[in-house]
Amino acid sequence: MSASESWIIDVDTPSFTREVVERSMQVPVLVDLWATWCEPCKTLGPVLERFAAEDPGRFVLAKADVDRSPELMQAFGLTSVPAVILFVEGKPVDAFLGAKPPAQVAEFLDKHLGPAGGGSGDVVAEARELFAAGDFETAVMALEAEAEEADGDPRAAAVLAELHFEHGDLERARELHAALSEASLATSEARAVGAKLALAAGSGDLTELRAAVASNPKDIAARVALGKALVAAGESEAGLEELLEACMRDIHFDDDAPRRALLEVFAALGTADPLVVEFQQRLSVLLCS
Repeated sequence: MSASESWIIDVDTPSFTREVVERSMQVPVLVDLWATWCEPCKTLGPVLERFAAEDPGRFVLAKADVDRSPELMQAFGLTSVPAVILFVEGKPVDAFLGAKPPAQVAEFLDKHLGPAGGGSGDVVAEARELFAAGDFETAVMALEAEAEEADGDPRAAAVLAELHFEHGDLERARELHAALSEASLATSEARAVGAKLALAAGSGDLTELRAAVASNPKDIAARVALGKALVAAGESEAGLEELLEACMRDIHFDDDAPRRALLEVFAALGTADPLVVEFQQRLSVLLCS
């Protein structure tokens, strides 16, 4: 998703599972249940849209018109709008009813998603830039200092684990991830590095897996394992191609294992990754065909 508007989507009953429940496995999804006749909705809606647009990638705002999808009101036991429900990792974690002033909406988001970008959050962005430029040590020192601050950015510790993972020190990355505070664990960065560690732990030998798929292209289990191993080895595009191919051959194999593997990789790479955007679209086309 390149434009801020891409983080604001419309959903209805048929698309709810895909666009909200499944998408929330990779990025938090804030559901705004509204109606055209609802005056408080006209106040709250722009506030939610502003928060989504100002910090793209922090969460997806999914707007649902309850007149077009009354089943959603029934599903959540609601009798009035606006109603806002936050989904994280496939489940609703918190909600509020009625129009709230911007300060209270910000407090609600900060509670579950950590502080918005900017301020001390710049340390995280700067550390990533340093790492990309090859200065691993300085990036680590900056993140360690931020993580030790009492009011520091909770993302810093998670990104510290992520950079150790990317640097090839999986053992240190696991140690750092295991020691994350509750606030850090609530961030999308922590979920992403956790997903990467899970992929690395479950990956097999690339040579053996390539040989297995070459000898039997219909072996879905081997193809899924190869896709995950390729991603864990840094060959993300090749890995995603293998997983999508597995979905095309038999998406329901082993309780939807190919699709679940793709969702794991999406979570590991993060929704801002261009590859994730591309393969989410290709998966959606496949699911709708």
